[in-house]
Amino acid sequence: MFNKKNVLLACFLLSIMSFTISCDKDNSTSTGSAQVEITDGPIDDAEVKSVFVTVAEVKIDGKTFSGFSGKKTIDVKVLNQGNTQVLGIGSLDAGSYQNLSIVLDYSKDASGNTPGCYVETVNGTKHALSTQASQEITLAKNFVIESGKTTNLVLDFDLRKAVAYQSGSATDKYDFVSAADLNSAVRLVVKSQTGTIKGTCNNSTVASDKIVVFAYKKGSFSKSTETQSSNGVSFKNAVTSTVVDNSGNFKLSFVESGDYELHFASYKDTNSDGKLDLRGMLNLTTVINLLGINVAANAEVSLVATVSGLQ
Repeated sequence: MFNKKNVLLACFLLSIMSFTISCDKDNSTSTGSAQVEITDGPIDDAEVKSVFVTVAEVKIDGKTFSGFSGKKTIDVKVLNQGNTQVLGIGSLDAGSYQNLSIVLDYSKDASGNTPGCYVETVNGTKHALSTQASQEITLAKNFVIESGKTTNLVLDFDLRKAVAYQSGSATDKYDFVSAADLNSAVRLVVKSQTGTIKGTCNNSTVASDKIVVFAYKKGSFSKSTETQSSNGVSFKNAVTSTVVDNSGNFKLSFVESGDYELHFASYKDTNSDGKLDLRGMLNLTTVINLLGINVAANAEVSLVATVSGLQ
């Protein structure tokens, strides 16, 4: 017998199912994009012409990043003063992420030649940076991918911290630092959360062949510790660094928002061996307090300093 109540119940259940399916479609996972770039902090050694690294894979939270299209060999030494090279751009589920990894191929470059990671000196000699086959560098950094938007991630490969001089054979003068130190020589930043410090250093050629500017988190610099070499590297805890050019200008790029202090180191080839030696820290006069510089996201801090002598 026709039961009106049963028909009404069936219609009600069908309506709920239709609504649920509709909601599931509306709540499907949304996506955004990540663009991964690489840049460099300069190396101090005047004999170094190029530093090539071969990136074999990029991972985000342990999973292969689809935006990385294939092995790339990059001369990171030329990527300074805010210049970058894109490693890849691809879609990701919208949400929060905790880390990014790069796998370095030490054995072969993108063309299949050996070595994969090496220093090329001004005389054309290649110095392999490691005897290992490969190494994965994982950088802890919380970042968010927003639906329909692109998040730019920058890998700052600080060559000054990453490459150490070795008194070995003529073809093995340079090596990567230890695995732990290499991991700390690369930092990951979200580009939109960074600013720039730029300036002019007057009298920069006085008693110096090169001046390097080091940025430290405010209150973290210790002269006695930082000027000592550890694993072939000095100023190990600097956030980033740059070289003052021949016109006295300098630029520190991709500095995360926060409070910093700047320290200027003088280098000179004191024994005519072609290698620059640390002479000491410089005294400078400036209207800006170099020990308390606030950097804001997407902003630029400009300053003028004059060298008055060595500390």
